[in-house]
Amino acid sequence: MIRSLAAVVAAAALSTAVPAAAQTAPEPGLAIADVGAWITSKGGVVEPAQRQGDEVWLTVRDGDLTWLVFFYGCRNDVCADLQYSASFSNEAITPEIINDWNRDRRFLKAFHAPGAAGEPATAVVQYDLLLQPGGVDQLNDPTGMWVALLQEFARHVGYLPAAAEAAPAQ
Repeated sequence: MIRSLAAVVAAAALSTAVPAAAQTAPEPGLAIADVGAWITSKGGVVEPAQRQGDEVWLTVRDGDLTWLVFFYGCRNDVCADLQYSASFSNEAITPEIINDWNRDRRFLKAFHAPGAAGEPATAVVQYDLLLQPGGVDQLNDPTGMWVALLQEFARHVGYLPAAAEAAPAQ
């Protein structure tokens, strides 16, 4: 009896899998133009897409900060994933500062790039997003996290002043 039950289950699985395989699942990803329009609708100032070889990116001006959106896995300007990235240069940036960031925080990961002769070092921070089928609303949470942590990172590397301490209660 167990053998025939296994055969029935296997046959049922095959019969339900065939129609599902014939359907086309929506492709993950977002159009580059839609991402730019969405960021603009949230208050960012987005420059037109830039291209160099296979690389495509948007430059975003957001208050005191400028960051980039790199697009990957693109077909016909619809891309399967993207990366937020920003870089900061100043004399205070050291490998130890970057290591402290990576050790103590999650999500945004940074690396240290030594400056060329006489130039200050650079701290680069990045956040990767794998896109799902659907619209730009999937960017809400990760972009909120990016913007908040980017401010924190910019303070951490000395690009923005430290957050003002709350005034003592009277």
